[in-house]
Amino acid sequence: MLIRYFRNLVERQFRSLYFAMLVNFIIFGVTLTIIGATLPRIIRDFDWSYTATGIVVSAGSVGYFISTFVSGILLHRLSPRLIVVGGLAIQAAGLSLFAARPFVLLNLLLSFMIGLGQGGTEVVVNFSVVRMERGGQSRSMNLMHAAFAVGAIIGPLAVGRIINAGLSWQIIYRLMAVVTIVMAGVLSLLPFSRLGRDGEETGDHPKLIQTLKQPLLILCFLMLFLYVGTEIGVSSWVAEYYVKFLGASASVGAYMVSVFWVGLLIGRLGLSGYSGQRQAGLMLVLASICTTALAFAVLMKGPWLAGTGFFVSGLGFSAIYPLVIALVGKYFKNGQGAAIGFVATGGGVGSFAFPFFMAAISDKFGIQRGFLFYIALDFLMVLLACVIIWQVRRLSQAKARV
Repeated sequence: MLIRYFRNLVERQFRSLYFAMLVNFIIFGVTLTIIGATLPRIIRDFDWSYTATGIVVSAGSVGYFISTFVSGILLHRLSPRLIVVGGLAIQAAGLSLFAARPFVLLNLLLSFMIGLGQGGTEVVVNFSVVRMERGGQSRSMNLMHAAFAVGAIIGPLAVGRIINAGLSWQIIYRLMAVVTIVMAGVLSLLPFSRLGRDGEETGDHPKLIQTLKQPLLILCFLMLFLYVGTEIGVSSWVAEYYVKFLGASASVGAYMVSVFWVGLLIGRLGLSGYSGQRQAGLMLVLASICTTALAFAVLMKGPWLAGTGFFVSGLGFSAIYPLVIALVGKYFKNGQGAAIGFVATGGGVGSFAFPFFMAAISDKFGIQRGFLFYIALDFLMVLLACVIIWQVRRLSQAKARV
């Protein structure tokens, strides 16, 4: 039954490529969450303030959003293989040296390099899965992002085990540098040519600009702006929240990052069986869940109750990103690379901007009030989902009249 399920996800010609991308997204999940999991040790071992820490974390987001936008445009001209393999090589270089020394500027540069590589992975994988997806559904995309959640669980768990074993927490970065470069070698051998070229291959810039001005695409950009900023923000700061506000150990804080991502994984796996096409309505339900659960987590002072809230908020966050990408793939058949790159850039901008606000609020008022900022952003996500539903209905009605 499980074998039949995987066979129905994508056509035979894409299966080896899809499987390799699942593994790559697991690696992506690990590399994105280990910084948050090691944050309490970074802050204390390097004697960094929340502001300095926020700047270093944001540097990765700057690299990410620059890379997502540029990668989306480059898909008109370059092979997806070249973009993802080059990005992984840059990412491996950053991971090989990150946190080796306590210098803020050096780690800022290395964080930027890691973000550059992650952005290339994000766009190429999403673009490729949209090409493989059957009939405007989102099953393959949900499963792909479930693989990301698997990595996001493995990373913090590995950090917690390393810390408990009394080993240097920096080891995780060196290990992932090796894994990343091996993955680059594997992807360099796979048949990306079977995906075909992006629809904008003539380099028709006026058509590209017209695509990027579409209201639905702008709304999807804003949704990922809010979504990624809050999802990565919660993931990056929940360990420090447990250590600073709830008095837990650094290893327990690292494990709580995994608890959050277990919620995301369960949600994405559950929704990978969803074969409907009402992505916008499902987005609204999930946004409402993550907003309510995150508020519960922050208002609870017991670690178990707070952990339950963070877990359920993970369920709510789970499939919003893949649903947005599936929606873009469904309504923007021409220039998909640029459209996907554009909305993914929204996520990068959010993950860049919000750590500054979070750090500033936490420095002045405490980390619990910093999390109230993320709750407010989640509420805006609920409102935006309502607007997206309205816009999708307008497009559907206009299409029916034609």
